[in-house]
Amino acid sequence: MLPSTFEDYLEAILTITESGGRAATLDEIAAALDTGKETAGTTVASLVEEGYLERADGDAVRLTGKGSSVASQVARKHRVLQCFLTEMLGVDEDAASREACTLEHGISDETIDRLSSYMDGAQSPPGRMGRCRGRDCTLLDCKEGDTVRVAMMRGPRRHRRLLDLGIFPGEIVQIRRKLPNDSVVVRVKGCDIAISPEIARSIVVESCP
Repeated sequence: MLPSTFEDYLEAILTITESGGRAATLDEIAAALDTGKETAGTTVASLVEEGYLERADGDAVRLTGKGSSVASQVARKHRVLQCFLTEMLGVDEDAASREACTLEHGISDETIDRLSSYMDGAQSPPGRMGRCRGRDCTLLDCKEGDTVRVAMMRGPRRHRRLLDLGIFPGEIVQIRRKLPNDSVVVRVKGCDIAISPEIARSIVVESCP
């Protein structure tokens, strides 16, 4: 397994070179990784020696087949982790990218595959309520007394308060009341919470077994 610093360099070069379409200069690499040119040159030299990079014109380098394979794997891990953090947990996009940079080095390909499959399932959750067949069923579609599971939240970054209150994918909620203005009162973790129609429309749910 490569050191995390080496993986960061290969991932950055993949991005700079537009998926390997061109060479990356040392200045570009240093700028992308916010490091000094001398430090970048030392790391690049090690990657060339290990066969992950090859020299191009001047001080530029390009990914070898071996380097491209590693860079693509790391980049995929980053995308999956960032997507999970933003779309499923509501983490701010910039913060999610920083967290993904840290997590991508220690997580296995198998776990990434499972996480990706989980998110695919959350985007199209099974077992929807019959009256919502053919489309996403949201809290607005539920009747008073229904008990449902939150499947996903569209644009969760707008719903930090709901996440803090325990409304997140996988949580069981009960529909307590439907108000005349289309607001929905739900019970979650023993507390009643009033949700506006706009937000209720963005919370996709599925029926409980």
